[in-house]
Amino acid sequence: MTRRRLSAATLVGLEELAEAPAATDRDVGASVRRLTLDGDQLVVSLPLTSIRPNPHQPRRAFSEQSLRELADSIAEHGRVMQPILVRPAEPSARGDAAGFELVAGERRWRASKLAGQQTIRAIVDGVDNALSAEMALTENMARADLTTKEAARGCEALRDSFGLSYAQIARRVGRDRTAISHLTRLLQLPDRAQALIEEGRLSEGHGRILLRLEDHDARRELAILCADRGWSVRELERHVDARNAPPVAAPSSPPADQLAALQTLSESLEPVFGAIGVRIVPRRRGSYRIALDCESYDELAAIVARMRALLLLSAAEDDA
Repeated sequence: MTRRRLSAATLVGLEELAEAPAATDRDVGASVRRLTLDGDQLVVSLPLTSIRPNPHQPRRAFSEQSLRELADSIAEHGRVMQPILVRPAEPSARGDAAGFELVAGERRWRASKLAGQQTIRAIVDGVDNALSAEMALTENMARADLTTKEAARGCEALRDSFGLSYAQIARRVGRDRTAISHLTRLLQLPDRAQALIEEGRLSEGHGRILLRLEDHDARRELAILCADRGWSVRELERHVDARNAPPVAAPSSPPADQLAALQTLSESLEPVFGAIGVRIVPRRRGSYRIALDCESYDELAAIVARMRALLLLSAAEDDA
């Protein structure tokens, strides 16, 4: 990504327009007034009609109320307080005759139109496609103007169209590399899940948990349930983990002769435990568990007392 020097033709053209006779009220929209020339940058007053939107603009939705408020401010002051950034436009497949293309400042450009302005202050800079896309994304992300989906698509465009790594994108937009990776992965969610995040009914954290599910339909189903029931990220995580847990295999029944032998051993313990039910239960890997069925704490206490007495009696016999 590079910043090109403005071509001689571009500079000459702007100089000629800047030195043209003063425009009347009727043709003010066709004038270009030079303000500053500084190396590769030229600050000018451009007709709004000479500027076309940035095709790499990640932002798709603009709040009408926010635009109207900005338009009122522009009308009051007579101009935008901060110049927009444009570059000489490349030929358009649609035959667009605009001489400049927005790099950053589309909101100010739109609001100026609403305010009835004919021109707008702009910095003309010779940036290439990749840098134009990067600057548009950075400006919007810095102001938190982008939705989650718009920011993710902007980062994905820098990666897929211009070959930037997540680390490079992160440095340019001031985010952590892992955060950029997580952000773009949200585009793998079903459209409904992405819409719920855009509506604010689910968070990015919910989205990352949903991505643990391999099945696309399951992601959609749980996203809707989560939004409808107001689950926290932690609650959603429990449901996702439950779905991902491998099925527990039912323990195989021991052979009949082994069951009969265990029953005999259980009955041999009746003199020790009395009427209390005693079971010897086979476990995995050849181990066993002795289970006592006590109906109350008193029964349990009586069994413990009997076992202690038997242990003391056995110890006394060993000492004899």
